[in-house]
Amino acid sequence: MNVKQTRGEILDQLNKLLTISHDAEKGYQEAAENAKDNELKSLFLSQSRQRSEFALSLDREIRTLGGEPDNGTSIAADLHRAWINIKSTFASDDDKATVEECHRGDKEALETYNAVLQETDLVASTRELLLQQKQSIDTANATMARLALVV
Repeated sequence: MNVKQTRGEILDQLNKLLTISHDAEKGYQEAAENAKDNELKSLFLSQSRQRSEFALSLDREIRTLGGEPDNGTSIAADLHRAWINIKSTFASDDDKATVEECHRGDKEALETYNAVLQETDLVASTRELLLQQKQSIDTANATMARLALVV
């Protein structure tokens, strides 16, 4: 990183990740509500709780850095969740469609985490927090990719 970023720019990036965490929490919650298979329902609920914990950690980190956390989800994610509802209502294989959408959502989250980690001048503790969260999302993404093949 050649250019030193302002505190506001760093906080904007962290708030972007906070919004993604809220989006994933709500998306996985909705996926659990739509799931027919009890094991999938349990997996989706677990992922929703994990993303809620990510959001709480990011909220604390933003406050620690003197920022004001954004609360809520993105409009794009609200539309994406509505799309999951529509798709799962009409799809012949509901759980497969839901798993595929969760996989897609996790891939997008990973891309954003990678961009923030590569392009943002973070203090070591914040970078470590984001790396841990990214690793957990990567694991969930791999699980969704495997499930998409067998559901």
